[in-house]
Amino acid sequence: MTTAPPAQKAPRPYQKHGDSYRQRLLKERGPAAIDGRSRAGREAKAWSRYALRRKGGEACSIDVRMTIEAASFYLWRALELRAYLVSDARKRGAVINRRSGRLPMANEQYDSAMGQFLRISDELQLDKGDGLDLARRLAQRAREQEGK
Repeated sequence: MTTAPPAQKAPRPYQKHGDSYRQRLLKERGPAAIDGRSRAGREAKAWSRYALRRKGGEACSIDVRMTIEAASFYLWRALELRAYLVSDARKRGAVINRRSGRLPMANEQYDSAMGQFLRISDELQLDKGDGLDLARRLAQRAREQEGK
């Protein structure tokens, strides 16, 4: 009498990272594509408001505003991909694929999105000065001296 073969484990359910969906949303909706209900969306919108405030608020030029919107979208994509990578690593029990010994492809997408965000953020120079150009600073000083 032969014994029944052992039952196989069920295949691991694969979760999609949704990055292609987020890119399609940007094309369809523009900056309104960032979902403020998720943690990553709230953080990206908060960064966008901070950057806009540092660059002069509503008075900043349209090209700076478009650059800030692009950077906030890259930040949103990177944060969502990072959340996916963390949840995937928890399910796997390891960060790398144990069979092939490689990182998942989503890591490259995360690196690309975060690299773009950091490059644009450096171009905006948010950490330098008070965000005002020389003419505005001189006019502000003149008003302060008149008030004394």
